[in-house]
Amino acid sequence: MYNLRYHLASLIAVFLALAIGLVLGTVVAERGMITDQSSALVADLQRRFDEINAANDELRAGLEQDRAFAEDAAETLIDGRLADTHAIVLVGTGRVDGAAVVEQVVTDAGGSASRVTMGVPVLGLDRNEPEGLAGYFAFREIEMEPAGDGLVRQVAAALAKEWVSGEDRALTEVLVEAGVLSVPASVEETVGASALVVMAGAEEACDAFAIALAQEMADLGAVTIGAESAAARTGVASACAAEGLSAVDHVSTPQGRVALVWLLTGSARGYYGTGDAADGLYPALVSAD
Repeated sequence: MYNLRYHLASLIAVFLALAIGLVLGTVVAERGMITDQSSALVADLQRRFDEINAANDELRAGLEQDRAFAEDAAETLIDGRLADTHAIVLVGTGRVDGAAVVEQVVTDAGGSASRVTMGVPVLGLDRNEPEGLAGYFAFREIEMEPAGDGLVRQVAAALAKEWVSGEDRALTEVLVEAGVLSVPASVEETVGASALVVMAGAEEACDAFAIALAQEMADLGAVTIGAESAAARTGVASACAAEGLSAVDHVSTPQGRVALVWLLTGSARGYYGTGDAADGLYPALVSAD
């Protein structure tokens, strides 16, 4: 015969079973919902990824087309623009990123270019005088300035006259023999220049002698600009721009090559490139005729 305790235990067992069943049912249901939500989320992410991937492919194809167009357009725009132009490309003994590009652009545009290398910063004029320099000035009955800014300006002025006029190369020969200047093939290639492209840098700036030479040659009617490659920020372009010279800081790009030619023709002035102080990527294209 069952007593009250037995009935209570049976009722408790029934309620526990119901409770456990409810809990287990809820967990199973929730797990099913979570699985469904996870599957939906994964599917949505996959869809979005596919859309982004397709958009990237489209953008990449468009970028390649734009790059190809820019290369072709740049070639057409600079063709023949620098006929009868002889440019000196002045570099230092350190990195010369972009110098070969500048020389190629000048050649492609119908001009000629000679690379001149400064063997030491400022040609050493800030500390001493190169061998033979005193004799050069004494022969011409000119009092030579002491080493420093005065001598830098004096030598720059004399060298600018020599390079622009093409009538004399005595100072160039002195500097070459002293080992502070290196010119290609023959000294004659440095005279009769109508343009100077400064690429000689010094501690994130521009070589002081290079700046002085550019200013002196500009005073004699030559086109003088500072240039550097987008791949190597030497500070030359911005330093030249700060000194009042035109400049381009991305000669390795189609826009930079066009800007370089426009500046060398004298059809435009300013600072072009990607620097903070740049006037734009390139000058107005209608101004080169």
